[in-house]
Amino acid sequence: MRRLFYTFAIASVLPFVAACEQSVQKEAKDVKDAHDAAMRDVAKEQKDVEDAAVEGAKGVVKEQREAEDAAIEGSKKILEEKREREDAKAREAERTAPPTTPPSP
Repeated sequence: MRRLFYTFAIASVLPFVAACEQSVQKEAKDVKDAHDAAMRDVAKEQKDVEDAAVEGAKGVVKEQREAEDAAIEGSKKILEEKREREDAKAREAERTAPPTTPPSP
């Protein structure tokens, strides 16, 4: 009788152990899924940061080129104004220069 009682007692505990095992497995799966999702999020964030860095670098290069182009245009304008000023001085000098008399024959 005692053996039968112990056998029933042990047999009645087995479903609880099995249920606990399923619960533990489910929790382990949930933890793994959460870990995988976090890793995907981290990888996505890193990619976004890298993309932003590339876009920022492109923007800097573009602005540097625009600044260089503006400097070249400014230099061209300054050179053109300098030449115009020199031409104007030359024309003014021609106007104010005493007339030259042609040599007598």
